[in-house]
Amino acid sequence: MTLSAHDDTAAAMAAAGLVPGQSPSPVRLPAAASVFKTRAARLRQLAEGHSLGDWLGFVATLSDAQQQRIDAAPGLTPGASPEQQWQGDLQALLALLQDQVPEPARPTLAALQQADAASLSALAERIVGGTMEADDMILAPFVMAALQVAWTRHAAGLDAASVAAPATAHSCPVCGSAPVAGVIHVGNESGGLRYLHCGLCHTAWHHVRATCVACGEGKEVSYRALDEREDGARAEACDTCHNYLKLLLAEKAPGLDPIADDMATLALDILVSEEGYQRIGINPFLLLGE
Repeated sequence: MTLSAHDDTAAAMAAAGLVPGQSPSPVRLPAAASVFKTRAARLRQLAEGHSLGDWLGFVATLSDAQQQRIDAAPGLTPGASPEQQWQGDLQALLALLQDQVPEPARPTLAALQQADAASLSALAERIVGGTMEADDMILAPFVMAALQVAWTRHAAGLDAASVAAPATAHSCPVCGSAPVAGVIHVGNESGGLRYLHCGLCHTAWHHVRATCVACGEGKEVSYRALDEREDGARAEACDTCHNYLKLLLAEKAPGLDPIADDMATLALDILVSEEGYQRIGINPFLLLGE
């Protein structure tokens, strides 16, 4: 292995929270102090020359605001839950973004600033539950950004040893969300292992490979890719339940971020959906980017 390849592998492992020489943990909790900063940098890298470059750049700006909010309010209010805190995070994000978003997006910010708590709660339930209405899509990225801040702050404060996650868990052991993508890791004892990544609280959990995350079937699983060597992405499709999960290969995409790289490989989602497969989980940033 060349020095450059070694450095790339080390960077990929560090981004995934892996430590060389240590046994893999069933659960990996997010590093709240860096998760959004790392995503912003990855989005800007992916945006160069990309057909969705403007949108990736905008979500990078949103990620910057998320990191600023985490840094300003790193801990939950004593006794409060993420559900009780995310609306405060939303208003803080909207204030940070006021002068950062393009002019056409400012009415959306104003609408969210003026919305009552009950309406915002109902909107969040539709986004997380995957039952969004057409009018929700323009609001979803901002609401999801606030939910991510609140839930990531919560997850980062947990003890990983106290979070149970069997190797066949199909939803996040912290918040119950479906995975946004799976990552095939590299290096030492973690090499080749698959971790599913939550798009809400950023927890990652180990899941056995070559089995469908949705139904547990392994015999009817097949793979699709556009250019795996270039973007490190493939889709794991199941002919039993007709669902699919995007897999990202850390070896092929050093420094990857599951949400950012998921957005940048939208063409793969289009290919697989045209074959009749349904995606497991959603990426609200991807929905509006379409």
